[in-house]
Amino acid sequence: MVLYVYSCHLACLFPQAGPGKKHARAIVLESWQAEYVAAAPWAFLRGCIRSDGCAFVNRTGPYEYLSYDFYNLSAPIRQFFVDVCRGLGLACRPAGNRVRINRRESVERMLEHVGVKT
Repeated sequence: MVLYVYSCHLACLFPQAGPGKKHARAIVLESWQAEYVAAAPWAFLRGCIRSDGCAFVNRTGPYEYLSYDFYNLSAPIRQFFVDVCRGLGLACRPAGNRVRINRRESVERMLEHVGVKT
């Protein structure tokens, strides 16, 4: 199934869409978008993980544990992700173009609210 949408008002709904590479231009949330993220932070994290992230089993020597990884070239988008994680009290570690969540308590909360991709 292919969906086509034509409207001169799409830029009003998706102001972050614009010319050039996404990771090379300024990306800011409009006030109404920030309100949605504040009202449903777990849905925001779920969307980020399902679109640009994953849940995986991290194997370190004799230990195996679930971790979450979010990868995006856009620094502002990674910062939105980190800000929402920290606002929810999740321990996350930004490193380069990715953000990792691997602390047991944070992973348990992510598993409860975000789940894993199927």
